[in-house]
Amino acid sequence: MIKAELHCHIEGATPPALAARLAAKYGIDLSRYLADGRYLWHDFSSFIACYAAIANVFRSEEDFAALAEAYLSELAAENTIYAELFVSPEQGLAAGLSKDGYMRAITAGIEAARDKTGIEARMVMIGERHMGPEQVEGAARYAVSCDFPLLTGFNMAGDERMGRVDDFGRAFDIARDGGLGITIHAGEVCGAFSVRDALDRVRPDRIGHGVRAVEEPDLVRRLAD
Repeated sequence: MIKAELHCHIEGATPPALAARLAAKYGIDLSRYLADGRYLWHDFSSFIACYAAIANVFRSEEDFAALAEAYLSELAAENTIYAELFVSPEQGLAAGLSKDGYMRAITAGIEAARDKTGIEARMVMIGERHMGPEQVEGAARYAVSCDFPLLTGFNMAGDERMGRVDDFGRAFDIARDGGLGITIHAGEVCGAFSVRDALDRVRPDRIGHGVRAVEEPDLVRRLAD
């Protein structure tokens, strides 16, 4: 079966072996989050803590390039021919890189995997909802102004309980006006209203998650339409 992967937060897709190798390289203790080749978490909050700890092992452009190449190579081995990677330059800034340095690294990993396996991939910029409207709008402005041809979309992830969808509407207007495809996390943690608000204000091409829409049959029909 030929496959496509359309929802991947790239740091969250870190192969455990790569995380362990980089942790050893930088002297980082991951024993609370990684054991016997498996990540350790038991609910959404502990998953987010584990995600943050694993993301912290990436410290250089080479590290991020290795991540993208490793993950896409794993996908290609499972007959995946196309993938979209959710990228957040905030991760690069946390590692001491520039936004462009982070994007350059992910691009390099995509190209290396393509050359090796033939898999195609694109990037979708993430705004972090829990960081507030200013950060999300800044991410949108960067997304439409940076010069990375493999960046084709804009998304908002993070804690869905923070703020109203309308608080972030300007960011999506910027991204749409800049020619980017639009998707948004909604109905992951919050109820069907979150999906409905996203459709009304953001007018996305896709909804990320959206599972709580099942609580309102009329909303499910709207999504299908």
